[in-house]
Amino acid sequence: MSKNKIRHTEHVSKSFPVLKSLVGVLLTGGLVWGLVSLFQPPSGLVPYNKFKKTEVSVDAPEESAPANPPKPASPAQEPESFEQLAQNDPDKNALDMTKAVSDPTVPQPKPPIDLPRETLEHISKGMDLAEQGKYELAELEFEKAADLSPNSPEVFSIWGAALRMQKKFKGANRRFARAYELAPEDEEIVFNWGMSRLFEKDADGAIDLFQKTLKLNPKNHLAYNYLGKSYGLIKDYPNEEANYAKALEIKEDFAQGHFNLGIVRSLQKNFEGAAPHFTRAIELDKQYEKPFVVQFLTAMGLKKKGIGPQEANLKPSPKKGDATEPSKVPTDETAKKAEGSDHKMEGSDSKVVKPVTNLKGKITINSLPADGRGVVILETKSKLKVPKQSEQSLKVYQRELQFEPSHSVVMIGSRVTFINDDREVHNIYSKSSGNQFNLGAMAAGASREIRLETPGPVILRCNLHKDMMGTVFVVPNGYYAQTNANGEYQFDNVKSQEYILEFWHPQLYPEDVGNNVKSIKLTGKDENIDFKIASASKPGEIHDLVDATDYNVVVDNIEKEMLQAIQDWDKGKKFMPRKRMLKAITQYYDGEGLKGAIAKSFSEQRSLKLEQAMDEIRKQVSGIGVTEKITTASLNFKAERVLVQLRSNVKELEQRLNPKP
Repeated sequence: MSKNKIRHTEHVSKSFPVLKSLVGVLLTGGLVWGLVSLFQPPSGLVPYNKFKKTEVSVDAPEESAPANPPKPASPAQEPESFEQLAQNDPDKNALDMTKAVSDPTVPQPKPPIDLPRETLEHISKGMDLAEQGKYELAELEFEKAADLSPNSPEVFSIWGAALRMQKKFKGANRRFARAYELAPEDEEIVFNWGMSRLFEKDADGAIDLFQKTLKLNPKNHLAYNYLGKSYGLIKDYPNEEANYAKALEIKEDFAQGHFNLGIVRSLQKNFEGAAPHFTRAIELDKQYEKPFVVQFLTAMGLKKKGIGPQEANLKPSPKKGDATEPSKVPTDETAKKAEGSDHKMEGSDSKVVKPVTNLKGKITINSLPADGRGVVILETKSKLKVPKQSEQSLKVYQRELQFEPSHSVVMIGSRVTFINDDREVHNIYSKSSGNQFNLGAMAAGASREIRLETPGPVILRCNLHKDMMGTVFVVPNGYYAQTNANGEYQFDNVKSQEYILEFWHPQLYPEDVGNNVKSIKLTGKDENIDFKIASASKPGEIHDLVDATDYNVVVDNIEKEMLQAIQDWDKGKKFMPRKRMLKAITQYYDGEGLKGAIAKSFSEQRSLKLEQAMDEIRKQVSGIGVTEKITTASLNFKAERVLVQLRSNVKELEQRLNPKP
């Protein structure tokens, strides 16, 4: 897949001296005024090529720009300067804490799987009650969980997050302090406590905790981002700017980081340094294309009517080590998920007038109507199921050297049975991201069943018959509709709430899909939303998103965590061994797709046995249900046995996933 490069031209930089003064007089007040009126949780756009089990991103409570701005200046009245606006009291702008903290993109502490069942039940009830706003009842459940597991840092961390939702910061700090006392090396707990301090507007406390987070993990770009916001609370703009830049050094495609850096540079009247970051933020996430940002870029001569930000001729004036340094200018314009935003989107304050909404529209690809293979997805921003959502059982046949049906759509978690109803031997495989498998040779009459748990496209092939191709699209939690022959789609009576609206078609390149993701809020009023997609692809083509995961590297990471966990156990550490084993199992084995690839290509039983073998080591280093004498030698023996099995499976997988014609 081709990667586009951002184009730079000289004429823009030559116009900056003249435009700079114009922007300074006419736009600074409007920029900040527009900024601070836009507080809201992030859109959480996730194109299908980014469906991975990754670390959850977060949203900040507020932007660093001054709050409580004056009303827009009349035509005869000059806007206030940045300095005047910055004097406004930021505390006058109240935060919608419940909405912000309960947003799914804010990382909430998660209960470990090794707590007693009764404790987990109380935690689950408490979390549900807190989300419903029934805080007093939730408090009782958390108290019961803490009584049952008084030495569990996770219980107190979750309890602290629930109190944070209620703005009960003193109580939240006590619970986070207890969690930190029990697990001072837990990066997630320290980070969440820092977020609580940030919501509380305790700049010093937040700065201290985010700095501790970075000592635990110097590559945590979110910690740098919110450390910058913490400095913004006290208007320490140089430190705020420096931390945003560090976040972008770690993760260049962090849209919110670019937006934040653009704002803080604007506050310091560094308009030339701000402009490229506003442009990059819009490239990565369309929600940052705010009216005041468009006005800013237009006045700078960087955006014309009808020209998108990716086409703007832009030449920044980078500083040494800055994220805009030429060597670090991104070359991939594929739309990526933004890590969150703390600005209210236009129309987001509209109220729900009816519990269900009707939505329809038309989709064209290169001005031609999309055919019946198109899938329109309304994914829930909460990532949770919608009413009446169910998994399907799909049967795909091989007949006359073709897949029947040739194109299917199923919800996440559905099972697909492949049946060879042909006279030929078939070997069905997929290299699609998150859905890699090879079912092996299937003689006439044979069948195999797999479970599809990763959203996105699955391109079916047979290495024995290269012309055989089929598609299955796995829909994430939410609703979906298929286009008709005229490219039209329709949703009837879907729940009124916020969604990620996305369109997939086998003809489209992954970047085509990512560039057309929309964030919408349905309120009960009938909506009509069209997609007009331009693509370099041609009708009849099928484009896949190939999974480039190197499973040997995944096993290397599992080995590193397992052996270090055993060393930590040998040194008498109580908490880190369990954390490392959980990381090996959940982040690498499951999260990097190895578990699923083994389950689909071989059997779910084989995949589960490998997971159980690793989990046995986790329990032993955690002191859970130990009935035998545990030694370092015995743990190393079990670890080496698991690693040998993993590497053997990976070797076999490599042969299957790269079949010869």
